[in-house]
Amino acid sequence: MQQEPVRIWIDVEDLFVYARTATRPSGIQRVVLEICHALRNDAHIWPTIRFVRHTPTGTDFVPVAWAEVEAISTRLAGGAAAQVTGQMVTAGTAQNAEHVSRLRRMARHIPTSLRVPAGQMVRSLLAAGQALGALGQASGIFVKDVAQAEWRNRQGRGNSVQENGAFTPRAGDVVLTLGASWTHAAYGALLHRSKERYGVRAAVLVHDLVPLLWPEWCRPGLPSVFRRWYAAVLPECDVIFANSEATRQDVLAYAAQHAQTLRAPVITLPMGSGFVTDTARPTAEETRLVAGLGAYVLCVGTLEARKNHAVLFRTWRRLLQERPAEEVPKLVMAGCQGWLVDDLMQQIRNSAWLEGHVVWVDAPSDALMAHLYQNCLFTVFPSFYEGWGLPVTESLAWGKACLISDRSSLPEAGGGLAEAFDPDNGTDLLARIRRWLDDPQALAAQEDAIRAGFRPVAWGNAVDVLKQALLTEKTPEKPETGLQQSRH
Repeated sequence: MQQEPVRIWIDVEDLFVYARTATRPSGIQRVVLEICHALRNDAHIWPTIRFVRHTPTGTDFVPVAWAEVEAISTRLAGGAAAQVTGQMVTAGTAQNAEHVSRLRRMARHIPTSLRVPAGQMVRSLLAAGQALGALGQASGIFVKDVAQAEWRNRQGRGNSVQENGAFTPRAGDVVLTLGASWTHAAYGALLHRSKERYGVRAAVLVHDLVPLLWPEWCRPGLPSVFRRWYAAVLPECDVIFANSEATRQDVLAYAAQHAQTLRAPVITLPMGSGFVTDTARPTAEETRLVAGLGAYVLCVGTLEARKNHAVLFRTWRRLLQERPAEEVPKLVMAGCQGWLVDDLMQQIRNSAWLEGHVVWVDAPSDALMAHLYQNCLFTVFPSFYEGWGLPVTESLAWGKACLISDRSSLPEAGGGLAEAFDPDNGTDLLARIRRWLDDPQALAAQEDAIRAGFRPVAWGNAVDVLKQALLTEKTPEKPETGLQQSRH
């Protein structure tokens, strides 16, 4: 009797949760969606792929159609209408400029001892109002999602269930978690229950150990949430994937330091170097926006403390102090604002965006992002710690020279084709930027080396590793408890 093929049930609940309020993917959502699209393009494995969300109680899985996942991918790729701050003014800012000017003129007649705390209070109230608005919107979407999920659960015949059938995995099937499942408070219990009830195997992709190793760079509460998730989920895993060899070594080192026995092998999952989902061209407005920037250096990534944008701000101030302003290219920061950067953003605003030399492109679309890569002088990525470093491989894929931090996975992502610096040493970074600005031949030589040596990595490579690890019958491996040799 022919054995039924193993099916892979991919948990995308966190993707739907993220998409309730976000307009652009972060690195984690980018990886999840790129792998899903690569799976869709693999005729061998696609018939075995299913997608699931969680029941309203979070105690079981419910199938969801690929079309719903693809719709999220399409929406996140488009992004919000690009907003540029700094010397370029948005339409909304221009319309309010006269009103703001009048308010400022009125405020000058108030004593400083009153004006400064009053201004701080107003800014806090405005921020609180925005947060309450976002909370209300997210709560409304959440209630709607729960109601729809509850209806499907009771009826058993919702659109998604009709298309994919109920969640009835066979023994030996795999529940694969590619995203940020730590948002589920009891995810370890959910996996354990599914393994006991259905006989499935569990596999998870670890993106990084930031909350465990560097809790000071996280939102309040996340380190304790992640620690509980990590302690509960990894013991349930039959396969553990890591997005880089550096992350793999972090997982093994953490296990050794905390006497944690991993009953599963830890396998490095190769990350792709481009966007398989990106086919759109930039709009006329996006093209005009990039053309208006002039010469610029690009930094891509969420604005958060760990990404170390602060060293770039200080470096650009030093550049402006040592040479004429017209000889200093703009610093373009492309990405959404994250956490623990309020003070930095206030410093940048206080400096008038270094008189227009710092530009922030908020929530750029994939098409705009590609256009920014194509037209920059070079890129810089000064992060203190990353699980992988998609902006590094993206920069190399566009043939652009890249200055990278010498920490964690970034040299691995650079593949010997990116120039590394100490992210704690602004003088080191400044010297390397000076060299590329003042010596065009040195910059051209770096680009030549990239063109000669860079080999694009397809997201299909990740699919090949998934197939090998999840669809091939293998003898169980010895549990891992410490640092091991690389396994791909």
